Amino acid sequence: MTFRGEKFVAGAKEAKKALALGRAAYLYLAADAAENVIEPLRLLASENGVPVDEEHTMRDLGRAAGIAIGAGAVTILKD
Repeated sequence: MTFRGEKFVAGAKEAKKALALGRAAYLYLAADAAENVIEPLRLLASENGVPVDEEHTMRDLGRAAGIAIGAGAVTILKD
């Protein structure tokens, strides 16, 4: 998995901003992230009709985003 060629943001704070502003097209949540971090994002995504994928680990998402650490969330942005 890679996010090359996609406009995206990594991290829970950035995901929350994108969801709140209606800029999120798709949300990846790490299956091994802390529930208290990802649950609010899951709810925001549901409220805004944004599809959610929870099949990958923090390590997978971090690598796909091209960062050296794991990511609890990666948000694909609308064009």
